[in-house]
Amino acid sequence: MADREDGGRLANFLYGLGDRFRRRQTPEPTMALNVTGIQEPVLAQGITIPALYAVTNENLVLRTIVSKLKQEIFRRGYYFEKKFQLKCVSCGEEYSDTVEQCKLCGGEVRKPDAEQLLYPKKIIEGMNSMEQSFIQVLYEIEHDLNVVDDAFLILVKEYYVDPETGEIMFYRVKEVIRGNPIFMRIVSDKRGVRGGRYKVCTLHRDQISYPGQEETCEVCGNKMQEVHYVNMVGSGKTQYYVEGEVIHVSKYNPSRLYGKSPVNSMWRQAMSLTAMDNYIYTSYQKRRMPKGIISVTTDNLESMKSFWKAVDEKMERDPHYIPKVGIESQTGRGGVNWVKFMDTLDEMQYTAVRDEIRARMSAFYGVSNVFMIDNGKSGGLGNNGLEILVTNRSVEFGQKVYTQVLFPRLLEQFGVTDWKITLYPNEEEDEITRLRRDEMEVNLAQRMMMLGYKPELLEEGGNRDIRFVYSKLPDDGGGAPPAGGGMPPGMPPGM
Repeated sequence: MADREDGGRLANFLYGLGDRFRRRQTPEPTMALNVTGIQEPVLAQGITIPALYAVTNENLVLRTIVSKLKQEIFRRGYYFEKKFQLKCVSCGEEYSDTVEQCKLCGGEVRKPDAEQLLYPKKIIEGMNSMEQSFIQVLYEIEHDLNVVDDAFLILVKEYYVDPETGEIMFYRVKEVIRGNPIFMRIVSDKRGVRGGRYKVCTLHRDQISYPGQEETCEVCGNKMQEVHYVNMVGSGKTQYYVEGEVIHVSKYNPSRLYGKSPVNSMWRQAMSLTAMDNYIYTSYQKRRMPKGIISVTTDNLESMKSFWKAVDEKMERDPHYIPKVGIESQTGRGGVNWVKFMDTLDEMQYTAVRDEIRARMSAFYGVSNVFMIDNGKSGGLGNNGLEILVTNRSVEFGQKVYTQVLFPRLLEQFGVTDWKITLYPNEEEDEITRLRRDEMEVNLAQRMMMLGYKPELLEEGGNRDIRFVYSKLPDDGGGAPPAGGGMPPGMPPGM
């Protein structure tokens, strides 16, 4: 019945049409899951999730890429925006312009309810119990997405219980925190649908019900709910979460269950860079392997040892001392040979190999060299605009995960239906360009007034462009444009 009420006019029509018939549906495909219950993420090459975080934090190139991407996505912050200008009370049709009544059903229209944001803004703009702001939590979420492609946002809810009946009347979200993907797991059946294994009492989390057992809490008698997520913090300390308490998102490979880790795909490249850094580090340490040895063939080995011992002593006193070496050979045998142990960095093409690996890793995330403070091989300043454009598209893709998936599901738990949270674009437009666009919008409003429409300025944030919505003025029968109708088309402002 809830689905029928929430679906609107189309759902009511379909339900009314189908009441006279029996229904059958196509079977939902099952997944290759062994059991119904806690599902483990698939990790290639036997690499664990803690190892993925460790190599991301240890590898300088990978950490730089991930950090720059996070900074660009949330650099300018977020704002609350209206989902519509007017909405029909009867059928729910939304309008972005000004109308007197609904064009579909003729019903009454209303503006977005500003009271819906009173409590959510207090929680989102405040601090959680760990003294983290909302943006800091989003930084953690983005880091999880770039490392393991799975992020868990936990909504800590407070449930209000009727003291007489013991039933939950309503709840409120107290804070928003990040769930650690190392311990968070999804509970689903073999179709990948959440739940199907455990049930828990929302008031007494130690009361767990398995299939075939009693589905009411032994303590309070309330009906148990399906467990969708668990936090496996340790033996006997597993925490169970029901629907609406955890929001799970994936960025690069969203699926029914888990995503696929980008770092897992580039594991060998990341470990190669780490090994190259270790090679440079040990090469400049005292315990490094010698570059080579000097092999001297002589008939008088003791004489050579005493000579070089004296040379070492003199060089300790005078670093600029140049030893003079004379080799005497009565038999015609002897010589000095150089035996090399290691190649130079140029011979190993160290820089070229490192740049190639870094380019492949940066290409996956879409972070250009100019954002990593390296434009030496990017084609000069003339090519920087193209590199910024490529990164901006990656940032735009990353922001859609929040504006289209995470934020709507978050506001749904707050009961917000008339507003949405939007991230500002990471690149600010040129001020002159914005002013010219605003000027064109004002000129368009003046011309619309000449055609008999009334412009109304949209109430947006201070950093937004000027936008108008138009409503048809009542016809007075005179046929003349309203007073102050503006300039003729084509005339520049101020004429």
